[in-house]
Amino acid sequence: MNLTAGSIYKAFADKRTLFLQVFERYTSLRNAELCRRLEALPTGRERLAELLRFYLESARAIEGRRGCLVVGSVNELQVFDAELSELVRHAVMRNKNFLIALLQQGEADGSVSAALDAETAAGLMLCIAFGMRVVGKVEDVADEEETLCLAMKLLD
Repeated sequence: MNLTAGSIYKAFADKRTLFLQVFERYTSLRNAELCRRLEALPTGRERLAELLRFYLESARAIEGRRGCLVVGSVNELQVFDAELSELVRHAVMRNKNFLIALLQQGEADGSVSAALDAETAAGLMLCIAFGMRVVGKVEDVADEEETLCLAMKLLD
């Protein structure tokens, strides 16, 4: 973009402010794209499968090598900035709560086993989704469809 450090600091007071703006935009755009992909799907199970597919696609090729700002920030900010760490924690918890809602929708529409504890299952699905982003930093998931099928078996 031919920007210099001086140009960036004229627009943003400091690195922290820049991070806050970038983080907000990143999460906002990703959440909007995910919601757009999920809105037409009728069942909680289909929505959960599409959410995992979204993470699989994000973990592939150049986007996967770049990594996930949320996942990367979880580790980095814990030590350096408690306030920013809390912002990232809130984003992770928002993801988990979204997964809980999708699981509850699936239980209600019969597409997900009612025997599952939604909070525990959401925690595991979050680990799978975020794990895909971590693995994507070094390699593509070998068989995306088989990975998706195995993850979805957890909901039976």
